[in-house]
Amino acid sequence: MKTILWRIVLVYFFLAALSLCGASESSALYFLNTNSWDFQKIIPRPANKTHEEEERDIHFLKNVMASRTKKQLFRALIASSDNIFDYAPIVGPEFNAKQLPYAAQVFKEVESDTDHAIHLAKNAFHRMRPNTWYETKKNETINVGYAYPSGHATRAFVWATLLANLYPQKRKEIDIEARTKAWNRVILGRHYPDDVYGGEIYGRYLAKQFLQNSLFQKKWALLKEEVLKKNGPIVK
Repeated sequence: MKTILWRIVLVYFFLAALSLCGASESSALYFLNTNSWDFQKIIPRPANKTHEEEERDIHFLKNVMASRTKKQLFRALIASSDNIFDYAPIVGPEFNAKQLPYAAQVFKEVESDTDHAIHLAKNAFHRMRPNTWYETKKNETINVGYAYPSGHATRAFVWATLLANLYPQKRKEIDIEARTKAWNRVILGRHYPDDVYGGEIYGRYLAKQFLQNSLFQKKWALLKEEVLKKNGPIVK
């Protein structure tokens, strides 16, 4: 009898542990609630291409890759490890993780949520990458994954939208940098242009979701205070 009771207890704790694991996975997001998202209403579905259209787009990518300069290629490869603090040359040298530790932590949480949302969107559309990817993939040791929307472009426009909220006077320069980061993916042959366009739409959508989230709003207010101490009146 005791053996049976112990088995029941062990099964109970095993199921409880599974339940806790499931709960931790479901609560892994910091700010976003993606459960009810219909991705085809958020970003347009990429067009189903005919063989001729596919060949045309590949030809376009190869022309872009053939005409890129060494400087463009170098910058595009460096930008493959994108980070919000890459925008420091635009917003100021004080914009770094060492001087803004609270901001750095909040941005890590944003990046985690963003990467999760990107994964969901890519798996909703299942678009394969252009075969030009393989000409430079040795320079980037990440899982290739699906193409649409571009993850790098999505993150670029999440960062750009949030930074424009912090540095409104720098909005134009920030936006240009985000577009440059996004187009780098085409220069490298990693994405079709419409992958990048989808990333812009999705990135701006995600940034809007962050800014509308009540928990994020509280953290964003504290983040602004920290940035304000370093930048003075530039933050509104």
